[in-house]
Amino acid sequence: MMKIDISQVKQEVGDRRSFRFVTSAPELGLAEGEFGWDGGDIIVEGEVANNGQFLEVTGSIKAKVRCECNRCLKSFTMAMEIPFTERYFTPGFLPDEDAASYEGNEIDVTGLLRENLLLAEPLKPLCSESCRGLCPVCGTDLNETECFCEKGSVDPRLAVLQQLLKKE
Repeated sequence: MMKIDISQVKQEVGDRRSFRFVTSAPELGLAEGEFGWDGGDIIVEGEVANNGQFLEVTGSIKAKVRCECNRCLKSFTMAMEIPFTERYFTPGFLPDEDAASYEGNEIDVTGLLRENLLLAEPLKPLCSESCRGLCPVCGTDLNETECFCEKGSVDPRLAVLQQLLKKE
């Protein structure tokens, strides 16, 4: 569990304290297939500030994830830096029932970190913006070699649609 000590911060409006954690995906409760963690450290740095009505936790998560390129299907490691912000209210002053709250002298940010890591994982990761992918005909990796397949051919079932484009 990743807990921030707020015993001093909650005493004085305007007070700020920084924090830093070094953790891993299993410590955050992330299963093996849930997140492409590369096995290295996940570094969390941030600050908790008392604004009078709530405690605001801001910071960033730095992690390296293993991905498979959406175009060429090769595995690669990508460095991610994920910013996060959350407001924590005392239980008696919750603005709505979905707001985060704290009790005592600690805030548990494990769920916040896990959620931000999962939401930041790219939907279509690319090994590089210039990745040319695989040939749709023969499957050759176009980043490594050029193939000479005819790519202009159209699926016969869609040929009628091509006729419509020619009319315009």
